[in-house]
Amino acid sequence: MQDIVTNEAVKYRIDFLKYRYFWTFVSLAFFAVGIAGYVMKGGFRYAIDFSGGAELRVVFDQSIEIGKVRDAMTASGWKDAVIQSVGNVGKDFLIRVSSLSGDAEEKIKDSLGKAAVGNKMRIDGKQWVGSEVGKDTAKNAVIAIILSLFVLLFYIAMRFEFRFGLGAVASLVHDLLAVLVFLLLTGEPISLNILASILAILGYSLHDCIVIFSRIRENLKKMKGVPEYDIVNLSINQTLRRTILTSFATLLSVAGILVLGGEALYGLSIVLFVGIIVGTYSSIYIASPVMLAIKTKKTN
Repeated sequence: MQDIVTNEAVKYRIDFLKYRYFWTFVSLAFFAVGIAGYVMKGGFRYAIDFSGGAELRVVFDQSIEIGKVRDAMTASGWKDAVIQSVGNVGKDFLIRVSSLSGDAEEKIKDSLGKAAVGNKMRIDGKQWVGSEVGKDTAKNAVIAIILSLFVLLFYIAMRFEFRFGLGAVASLVHDLLAVLVFLLLTGEPISLNILASILAILGYSLHDCIVIFSRIRENLKKMKGVPEYDIVNLSINQTLRRTILTSFATLLSVAGILVLGGEALYGLSIVLFVGIIVGTYSSIYIASPVMLAIKTKKTN
């Protein structure tokens, strides 16, 4: 591929900013689909962490695979049950279900008994998690994300310039909305694991933005009089190999969790997988164009 020469002092292979409006339109169209999906589906699905439910402590006399416990719960109709191994590995489990009424507890005991024939089990405790607790958790999560965005804006504005901070925050908001739309369209319930993965994605995307912004700042100092359009394009090209290699290596690790982690880690790993792709995209086509649009020395 031949180098594109847009200025005597600047050479770069790919004119990323040339397509910034097209990709902005793609993102807006995706969000529009998300809004339509939200209206049609009536909102997001929430796991027990946010919707409330019942928590059972189940103890077996002999070890049993957690997969068998999960299959037994699914067979009982509790597809959204959250199962954790605690205490003695393979013997003690915490099982959280969205509700527990009537003879539901007996049905769960019967199903678990059939899954572990000859292995005695007992329910060692039961407690309720009210929906109000779930609402408070969701509210605190939203507040935490909003505060983190303001802190990041302040940090980048101090380290670079205010317009760099706005570009980074625009990128992070884009990533957050993109992941939420993905969760909405796929029907994956929002849980504490999902929340943790979203925060990890924001950190990953921010790191990618800072790498590109650092190169832009260096080039702005060295290349006085060169249009910012060319400087930003050059900076993205210079950091592209690092961005691709880092994203690819991280995707391989997450793919391993996605394939081998089982149902318990599926939500966390699929959100991380999608978020890494979206975060890489937004650092190029959202953060840099927003920063460039706020102040331009010379229009292209």
